[in-house]
Amino acid sequence: MTTLPEKPQDDNWINRLSGSLTPKFFKNLFTALGIGLIGGLIAHGIAMPLAWMMGPMLATFVASLLRVKMGIPMRFRSIILGVIGVFLGASFTPDTLDQAARWPISMIAVLLYVPIITIIVTWFYSKVAKLDPATALFSATPGGLTPMVVLGAAAGGNEQEIAVTQGLRVLLLVMSAPLIALLITGVVANGHGNSEAMQMTLSDGLITAFCAISTVVIFRKIGVPASEMTGAMMASMLLHVTGVVEGNLPEWLLAGSLLILGAAIGSRFAGVKLSFLIRLAGYSIFATLLILAFTGVVAWFVSDWLDLDYIAVLLAFAPGGVAEMSLIALALNVEPSFVAFHHIVRIFEIVMLAPLMAKWFERYRQRKMSAPD
Repeated sequence: MTTLPEKPQDDNWINRLSGSLTPKFFKNLFTALGIGLIGGLIAHGIAMPLAWMMGPMLATFVASLLRVKMGIPMRFRSIILGVIGVFLGASFTPDTLDQAARWPISMIAVLLYVPIITIIVTWFYSKVAKLDPATALFSATPGGLTPMVVLGAAAGGNEQEIAVTQGLRVLLLVMSAPLIALLITGVVANGHGNSEAMQMTLSDGLITAFCAISTVVIFRKIGVPASEMTGAMMASMLLHVTGVVEGNLPEWLLAGSLLILGAAIGSRFAGVKLSFLIRLAGYSIFATLLILAFTGVVAWFVSDWLDLDYIAVLLAFAPGGVAEMSLIALALNVEPSFVAFHHIVRIFEIVMLAPLMAKWFERYRQRKMSAPD
């Protein structure tokens, strides 16, 4: 039997990185960023809510449907999540910590909300969309796209269907959340947090960068979900609450981060066949409406019970991406720290439960295959 040659010992991260920096890599990256920039400029010009994320997201999504080859790698996106984490951490104040006394109850509500909405959407995908059980479950589970695809495939699900339905969920929720906030409050989500906050000095920026990177490394080693954003946010929060650092990063850096994040969401659909996308889009739209309706009711009960801002609770419970929902809260000036922490709790729960679900499905599939006809 032929064996594969062993990898040389010097195959370190530098070699892996240099090996991935091919002309095709840069072509796809700059294509996505260029299309995203055009979309951002148009969206900014027409005063679209959250223009620098929505514009690039819609522009790259349309380009994806036109079969334009592009892509933003996850490692590149991870750096952006760190920058966003610093921005979110700067929104913490001593007053935020006083309000946090009410958060444990709403976080418990999130822990209850996640399995209920997962069951509802799984039923819809299984009975109405006629997806197989494993595909339906991992399409409905409001976790990250990559882990759901990997775990869903291990459980016997259809990888492409899971990827498309998960991607459409995030796309649709990110598109609809600012519009819902506009209808309810009349506020356009075009802010970047506290507009009166000063810009941090170079020395404060270096301190923040060092602490953020160190915290991210620690969080990665101990397995904290979304460690890039979570670690940077935690470091920034502690520095701002203790008064070690004042001010925030420049707004142009946030706008650039929004552009890259939006382009990353839209370019996920590059290479997906239009007929395949159309078939799942209708079901995904209806599933998103189910999610929004259920989330809206739950958010109303929780906000009324705990005397919290309704839009903040709605964004905290809506199962979009943690960065995306937190950024919408930041743009609306509605407690982005509250929103971010609740999404982190949601991700923690899914990280704990999803592997167990995948193992159960895998065992079920093996028993079914070994059983006599």
